Amino acid sequence: MLSRRLFLRMATRISTGLAVSKAMRGWGSAIAPLSIRLRDAGPLAHVPANFIGLGYEKSSVAVTGLLSVTNYRYAQLVRNLSTKGVLRIGGIVSDFSRYDPEGRSIAEPKNTVITRANLEQLAGFLKKTGWTAIWSLNFGQGTLVDALSEVKDVAAILGSRLEAIEIGNEVENYGNGAKPLRERPYLYETYRAEYDSWHDAITKAVPGLRFAAPDTASSVEWVEQMAENAKGEVQLLTIHYYRGRQQNGSAEQLTYPDANLKTKLERLARASQESNIPWRMCETNSFSGGGLPGVSDTMLGALWTLDYMLLLAQYGCAGVNMETGVNQLGFISSYSPIEDDGTGINTAGAPYYGMLAFSVAVTGASEVLPIDFDPQGTNVTIYVCGAGGKPRSVVVVNRDASQDAEISIAELDMGKVTAHRLLAPSADSKSGVTFGGSRVDADGRWMPKGSEHIHGAVVTVPRMTAVVIRSFAMETQRER
Repeated sequence: MLSRRLFLRMATRISTGLAVSKAMRGWGSAIAPLSIRLRDAGPLAHVPANFIGLGYEKSSVAVTGLLSVTNYRYAQLVRNLSTKGVLRIGGIVSDFSRYDPEGRSIAEPKNTVITRANLEQLAGFLKKTGWTAIWSLNFGQGTLVDALSEVKDVAAILGSRLEAIEIGNEVENYGNGAKPLRERPYLYETYRAEYDSWHDAITKAVPGLRFAAPDTASSVEWVEQMAENAKGEVQLLTIHYYRGRQQNGSAEQLTYPDANLKTKLERLARASQESNIPWRMCETNSFSGGGLPGVSDTMLGALWTLDYMLLLAQYGCAGVNMETGVNQLGFISSYSPIEDDGTGINTAGAPYYGMLAFSVAVTGASEVLPIDFDPQGTNVTIYVCGAGGKPRSVVVVNRDASQDAEISIAELDMGKVTAHRLLAPSADSKSGVTFGGSRVDADGRWMPKGSEHIHGAVVTVPRMTAVVIRSFAMETQRER
């Protein structure tokens, strides 16, 4: 883990105003302008309208007033990100939960009870926000009889807001640990036989449902096998990813790319393309175990979140569910985009602003376009999103600790452009993070403080900040 002193050296004080260009040049030499060129090829991927998502342990549904129409702040925070997103209800808690329609709801990590009233509350929240839900069943310790009772009510109450049913959570780990949920070794073939049995019974009881599977913790192999022999029983391939574990996490891990991630994404994209089944990163965030305090919940966490979501989109991911709220250990995760003070007050955490920046970047620009650029040895990533093959937005994430970046967009021929900057007092700031010159207010609302108009073809991006550059014509298409 990086020392506190080294992390602070990475932290760069930056201006929070819109007139930043002149101030930037006094902070040290910027690299020569990075020129972005659009490759003569079709889009790398399309970003679905419901790409943005949030992930919850199943216990969150049992909390009265949380995912509820009465929680107007929470609903507003969700709608800021998208009007067609996806909530994923599952996590490790799903294998320690049961459904009791008329019982008393309990929101405990190892003893969660979901009631019909909880489902009705969730249905109202989904209707208010416009989102849908992936619902996970207790495949680890539950019975098929209980699952059938649960899924019938879930389907009836959520209706068209039910995106898919998951049978199990991180299933390749069922044979692992001190108290395994299955006899060792638990192989894909054994899992698949069990899955087929549950799938067939559920489909017979409630025809027309969509299913998401295999929902592995990290196994790409199981996803590839499921894609190859899905037999029409799976409509969405799912897998989880965390950059690291809390026990050995570091700021450096959110500053530099995971060397193994792109290989995984290539394999997932290939499995999806060959099977014609979309894939979704349905549980993910920075560090498993609830995140790393002082890193996950900082400006650096926001920059990592923005870059990570764009990278997934570039590889054809159908969507991402960023974990938030109470985790399987019973405390609020430090990586949470939406924070909770424990008394029912929800606010935007630092990672939320990375998600917000992603949302602005892809609104009206749902294609990820292929580009060429030379980073000149700096830790800068650039993504171009467009519509009809034409660039409409550029996202620059500068996680270089020592250098500002100058970006030339001249060859993209975007006409007049505006910029929304992702800024904070320092790289390790937990508060004071802004996007578009604004913070999310006490009611959960966000509105940029006017647009920063870019004059000329070169945009300066300070170290440890990011910017979303948009075609001026696209600004009116931003949904509120």
